[in-house]
Amino acid sequence: MSKAQHAADNAAILYGRQEVAELQNNGSELPWYKNHGMLRLNVAICAIFVAQCLNGYDGSLVSGFQALTPWKNAMGKPSASAIGLLNAAVYLSGLVTAPFARYVADNYGRRYCIWYTACTNLIGTVIGCAASAGSSNGYGMFLASRIICGSGIAFAVMVSPIMLQELPHPKQRTKLAGFFDCAFIIGNFLAAWVTFGCHTIKSNWSWRIPYIIHIPFALAMIVFVTFLPESPRWYMSKGRHEEARAFLLKYHANGATSDELVDFEMNEIQSQIDFELANKSDTWRALIATKGNRHRLACVCLIGICQNLSGTAIIAYYYTGILKLVGITATGAVTGINAGLTTFTFFVALFALWLTQRINRRPQLALSWCTTILANIGLGIAAVFFVWMYNGGFFIACGPLFFSYQAEILTYSTRAKGMMIWTVVVKCCSIFSAYTNSVALAKIGWHYYLVYTGILVVTGILMWLIIVETRGYTLEEVAVLFDGDDTAFSSTAEMHPDDKKRNARVTIKEVDTESA
Repeated sequence: MSKAQHAADNAAILYGRQEVAELQNNGSELPWYKNHGMLRLNVAICAIFVAQCLNGYDGSLVSGFQALTPWKNAMGKPSASAIGLLNAAVYLSGLVTAPFARYVADNYGRRYCIWYTACTNLIGTVIGCAASAGSSNGYGMFLASRIICGSGIAFAVMVSPIMLQELPHPKQRTKLAGFFDCAFIIGNFLAAWVTFGCHTIKSNWSWRIPYIIHIPFALAMIVFVTFLPESPRWYMSKGRHEEARAFLLKYHANGATSDELVDFEMNEIQSQIDFELANKSDTWRALIATKGNRHRLACVCLIGICQNLSGTAIIAYYYTGILKLVGITATGAVTGINAGLTTFTFFVALFALWLTQRINRRPQLALSWCTTILANIGLGIAAVFFVWMYNGGFFIACGPLFFSYQAEILTYSTRAKGMMIWTVVVKCCSIFSAYTNSVALAKIGWHYYLVYTGILVVTGILMWLIIVETRGYTLEEVAVLFDGDDTAFSSTAEMHPDDKKRNARVTIKEVDTESA
């Protein structure tokens, strides 16, 4: 293959089809950091990454706190079930607030959900830091803090993958969407090292300092979200075509007054939205009304189950207990190993993001799941080594795919609704694992990993059977893979015998861009 052909193939993967890559696009010859429109958009998108970084930071704190004697004393020396409730509280509140997040995202815009996340974390952090102060009930206040913070995190986790599919320039969509969970690991990384750095403090500040760091995250989100634009697809769905076009010209065409790629995007988005409205695809019933949507819903639910019933929650919340099972109990050793694990996981996630740009989704998922199963089998033999292998294998998929794939395969009209269902599945699984893991580890130790081995095998088989390959398609064209000819596009594709991928040559139905 010639260098020119290789470059053309890479461009087609970045943009979607080769025909899309060949469209004239103002500023596309520039690196993104020299393209002022793309640079401004990416800086604003930092609000989304900060929200996920906060999620990762918050998610590993309780695990680290369990190694701190001052925190255990402040909480009244909580039992395994009490710690399980602290972990589950975040998910319980998210389960309750997820339907509200869907309503806000569809009716008032995506960006308001990020505002809510920032505000609730400011309030929750203040309450959590005040736990055990004076005569206050330390455990009760910390539990209230977890509930408030969890309600906000659910808003961000549900809506952020949607925005990362709908906002970025086409050639950056998969990269930015894939980086979302890398931000989560950065949060884990910061929490682990901050907790390690504070473990020698003998007072309540050993845990208050790590907890109060929620506040800079929330303030950064408030700053960035001020500049975060609304989704052009949301504008189009509300009939605000001029605002959608202004967004695309400003951010996707570097401020040009006209642009071929922008015309293409306007045509494609409007065609799909018009088709969905004509077929009443914006109702809840539409999620199960067609074979394609039922397939999408199955993929969405499966991804949620794979994320949260894979056994990684044991590592996230009970790593201290795992190390205790093999005789590692010194506070410095426990917090140090945990910090090293998060550092390793971050580099694995970056490698996975690089891998996503070069291989198909399904082989990447298979590689991840096989590694995770092998590590799970070995956990009872060499806990420290295989925990690292476990996390590494899992994040080959979770890093770039588990937060982006479901938002990518859902159509515009079902995207927020489908993501709400994904959030509910995630929260239900998380509530189950957060509460039962601590009890099961205390009762049967490493034998509990055998339960997750069985779950991993079953979910791995299901992923291979129902996950559809989406690499190399624009966001709207993914509909062809699930709905065939019953979309806004016409297709002459045939089903690939191995991965059921439709290699479609897609023709966009003409839309009057002047009136749009």
